[in-house]
Amino acid sequence: MKKLFVIDDEADVLISIKAWGEKKGYEVMTFENSDGFLDSLLEIKPDIVLVDINLKDDDGRHISEDLKNILPFPVKIILISADPVALLDYHAHYADGILNKPFSFSELEKKLRQHLKK
Repeated sequence: MKKLFVIDDEADVLISIKAWGEKKGYEVMTFENSDGFLDSLLEIKPDIVLVDINLKDDDGRHISEDLKNILPFPVKIILISADPVALLDYHAHYADGILNKPFSFSELEKKLRQHLKK
């Protein structure tokens, strides 16, 4: 079972992705902020992390940079945002991909499959 972590401060986004992901066979853990996220990440070792750029107390681009610099295992990171301009320089923040909000579940599934194959 592939493991998916999601950090987003919008509860409806977390609830929707969790329900959809579990129906599709993913193990999904959701977080409203980055507090406690790292401990869970180190323990569970997800395959993909979706990180919203515009969090209330943090910037998803910084989370992406930190994860790529400190994790002792590989993980794919996809930045998500409603601001397409904020996603333009995702490579500079060590992210593997981007997803524009709002997105459909077919777009999400395509993006996850694309990055799980790499």
